Amino acid sequence: MTYQPGSADFQLGGDAYTPPSPLAFDFNPSGSDDIIPAPPPSLIRGVGARWSRAAARSTAPTCAAWGDAPAKQAAAAAQWDAGAPADTSRSAGWSDVPAKELGRAVAWGAGRAADGVASSQWGDLPAKDSGNNVSWDRSLKPTDWQVRITWNPAVPIKDRVITPRFQRSNEHGTRIPQSEPAPLHHPGGAVAFTFRGGLYTPPLNGDVFFHFVVEAIRAGRIGPVDSAGSARWGLSRQLDLLRRIHWGRARSIDPIPAGIEYPDHTGPITIIVPPPAEPDILETYMIANSVSLVVLPDRIPLDATGIRTGLDIDSFAWTLTANLFGRTSLALVRPDASGPKEVELTINGHRWVFIIERYSGVGKLADERYTITGVSQTQLLAKPYAPARSQSNTTPINAQQAAEFELQYTDFTLHWDAWNAGPPDWTLPEGAFSYTEKTPMQVIAELAETVGGIVSPSRAARELTVLPRYRAPVWQWSSAIMDRIIPADIVAAWGSEWQPQPEWNSCYVSGTNHGVSINVRRAGTAGDEPAPDVYSDWITGEQAGRARGIAELCKGGNQEIITLDLPLFPEQTAPGLVTPGQLCEVRDIEDTWRSLCLATEISADGIGASRVKQTLKLERHHREGA
Repeated sequence: MTYQPGSADFQLGGDAYTPPSPLAFDFNPSGSDDIIPAPPPSLIRGVGARWSRAAARSTAPTCAAWGDAPAKQAAAAAQWDAGAPADTSRSAGWSDVPAKELGRAVAWGAGRAADGVASSQWGDLPAKDSGNNVSWDRSLKPTDWQVRITWNPAVPIKDRVITPRFQRSNEHGTRIPQSEPAPLHHPGGAVAFTFRGGLYTPPLNGDVFFHFVVEAIRAGRIGPVDSAGSARWGLSRQLDLLRRIHWGRARSIDPIPAGIEYPDHTGPITIIVPPPAEPDILETYMIANSVSLVVLPDRIPLDATGIRTGLDIDSFAWTLTANLFGRTSLALVRPDASGPKEVELTINGHRWVFIIERYSGVGKLADERYTITGVSQTQLLAKPYAPARSQSNTTPINAQQAAEFELQYTDFTLHWDAWNAGPPDWTLPEGAFSYTEKTPMQVIAELAETVGGIVSPSRAARELTVLPRYRAPVWQWSSAIMDRIIPADIVAAWGSEWQPQPEWNSCYVSGTNHGVSINVRRAGTAGDEPAPDVYSDWITGEQAGRARGIAELCKGGNQEIITLDLPLFPEQTAPGLVTPGQLCEVRDIEDTWRSLCLATEISADGIGASRVKQTLKLERHHREGA
């Protein structure tokens, strides 16, 4: 803020200045001869450095007290130019002294020698400036007052051609702003100053006290304004997972590519699957069967007979049937207001958890029998427990993500190893993944069927796994690694049924509203025996169409459905429990053949030490390579 005093009348008659009375402000120096002027701002000191050396013709004194410079000085001042009119207008606060004062400027003559010592605070000046260093002269130009007040000086013409120096800022430090001087105080009335060659001593009861000290300007430190910014890196939100696009694995001649590239090896890379455990061949097998059926969570045992549990390759839940005696046993498993009851079945260490869905009963005098039916927990994702809903994707989504999205807000877990076990994953573009009035299990099962897969439920946990129906193509079974080995020594009974099919060698697979069209042909064949065409709304990727085509080709050819009865060995004894979707090597008496397990059924006569039997339904192909 610029201070502009009111009207002032200076009468300088050659004597000391006498202030008027009364005074708005009274400065009463102590009479000392030393005058300590205030140090100038650092910015003025820096500008003054440009006056380092003047031309030789300027060595003679050229400055009159307050008058105009003689004409001979016009040429000497040409290189510095006269101030712009804009600078004159900004000096209104310190306007020129009226003409009547020009002749009386002798009162402000050169200071005494004692003042020369006091000027040491301004730094040592060159000798050529000693004659011009008058204590109270007009050495400060109007533009200099602007620098002191607003701190935004206009660059003089002489300095505009100077190229500024640029230095690198402190990029990683802390920005420190430059301090600013305190604002000027406006007293609101006339101000009178009394200067008698001494230090200023403030009055005892003055309204305002002046402190002639210029506070040092604290230099700041510049730095990038965004250097303190930070970005948080973390896991994406759940909705971002739907926008992630996987790159499918490359087509390979190996059944299970590892997805690893080696710079020094150009051949195929396969995952080494451990071979199945070899069963013990004994003359006599003695198994101490153990069967228990309890009600959860109190684990109350049930007296049941005729226990049967099973699963086929196209089902997504294990089933249970058992016979109970008496109404007391039925009351323990009868559904109530809290919902259906759960039971746990354990046979030779293999554990299942079932939900009792329904029961039926017959009876006569002193004889009542009830039959209960249950399903594994994955049935909760289907009717009548899960509601049907409709959906359409608005962004591209992967099939595996779409299946996981169906299990959102449930305690079920999905396992889909698209890279090793299969089936492959693929991308569904915007609007392709849509359905109407379907339960979560129907959607997951249809996604698996689209790529020739199945849904394998967990026996005792709320988990389900998507697996390929044919882990290896039928024509590669002879070189594939099996999951179970079944010797003829443990087979108690067998049966077979011949079911011939055309030996297809090509299949046309295509999407409908979205997707791709692929003609899958078995390598080494002419593709002249096409299988029935397959159309699906969700076949939108090449890998998906290829996997579905292989599954359709594996269903053809001469095949035989074989039934085997064998004991249910404990988990640590091979072959243990055989589940649908596993490849089995049957070492028969005459030859060894390989097959696919289509269904499994476990039957027990009762609880405790009862007779237990495992019945397998196998699909055997009679073709080359099988």
